[in-house]
Amino acid sequence: MIESGFWRGYWPLLVSIGSTQLVLQVDIVTLGWLGGDAQSAYVLLTRLSLLDLVLMTAMGTVASTIVAQRRRTADGATAIGGALFLSAIGGLFCGLLGFMFYPRLAALVAGEGEVAAQIETAIYLYTVATPLRFSVTAAILILHALDEGVSIVRWKLIEGALKIGANLLFIGVLGLGLRGCFASGLVVAIVSSIWCWRLLSSRHAAPFHIPSCSLARNFFRSTAWESQRTVAVHFAVTVGVMLFAAPWLGHYDISRLSAYAAGQTLMLLVFAPLLALTRFLSFRLARVGDDVIAPLVRALWLRGAPVSFFAALVLFTSRDLLGDLYGQQGPWWSSLIVALAASLPLRHAANVTRAALLSRGAFAEVAKADSVALWSCAVPLLALGLAADSPPLTYTSLIVPEAICALWLWRRLTLPRNSVRANAAL
Repeated sequence: MIESGFWRGYWPLLVSIGSTQLVLQVDIVTLGWLGGDAQSAYVLLTRLSLLDLVLMTAMGTVASTIVAQRRRTADGATAIGGALFLSAIGGLFCGLLGFMFYPRLAALVAGEGEVAAQIETAIYLYTVATPLRFSVTAAILILHALDEGVSIVRWKLIEGALKIGANLLFIGVLGLGLRGCFASGLVVAIVSSIWCWRLLSSRHAAPFHIPSCSLARNFFRSTAWESQRTVAVHFAVTVGVMLFAAPWLGHYDISRLSAYAAGQTLMLLVFAPLLALTRFLSFRLARVGDDVIAPLVRALWLRGAPVSFFAALVLFTSRDLLGDLYGQQGPWWSSLIVALAASLPLRHAANVTRAALLSRGAFAEVAKADSVALWSCAVPLLALGLAADSPPLTYTSLIVPEAICALWLWRRLTLPRNSVRANAAL
């Protein structure tokens, strides 16, 4: 059932996701030459532009899924142009909002100091590049859906070198500071958009295309649901940090907050392959028929189970080593690692099922499952465990919600075809 070559494209997608994080590190390191104000302004702006990040990721996911669904049809090429056009419109909207409001928000958060002043002088470069970043993100995921992973990895290496060189020029040589960082980002976005469009037009005959009303409605509806899901996850993590930091909840100790904060950083690394798996399968499974999707999901569960259990075992046995690496010890750290390890097989099962539903366009179903599990189960368990000063109870919030999601999503996936399609359109 899982034919030869099924996994072709997964590793390039994982590398592509990792390269995005690498570019952020390049910016932080380069701005470090200028002192704390420039770095602080950069980090603050990336936090204020959370809406950009959420919408950009959601639009890229939706665009790649739509293209994967239509790649074998007569309008496959026009779907590419339409998805990129809609992504650019979303980026233009976010760019205008950012230009108007980010400097005011920065002044509100950081005061009328140097940090806010730097953002105000550099914001126009950041916002001008926003539509290009949206288009490039969507185009990269579309190219992954079209099996162009090898070309993308080669380009990402060139793009990384270009970003380093542009940072050295604009920041190190010309001394433009934060403006130089965003100027180099604009240059990279322009070059990347040209490369993406040339590849799409030459190999996949993708024209510039204003989409139909039905495609636009489906695109923005799905984007809204996927964005809501992403926001719910980010907000739940923020609430979790606030609960750990609350001195009135349980027997407060700085060690439990420190352990949770370090654990969140570790989770970004641990969950990266699962994130890549979800995105990869969401457009890979879009190519198969509805009649085989459930058996294929079961086969993927069985294939991935040994890998997820092995990863869980490695994580569990490495808890002391990781504690030394992150400077953590004690029950709040060890219980977190145990719970995180125990959750990996469940997360694998849930993510495969999420991807299967996303491949059918059921973004609403996935968003509802994740949001309800987080807010009706994960957050209450976390608060209850902190109040009882019980690390094992607190960290069941990493396990129980994923079990609920896996069961809920599987039941939605195995509904009759028309029921799933109808729910996907809500």
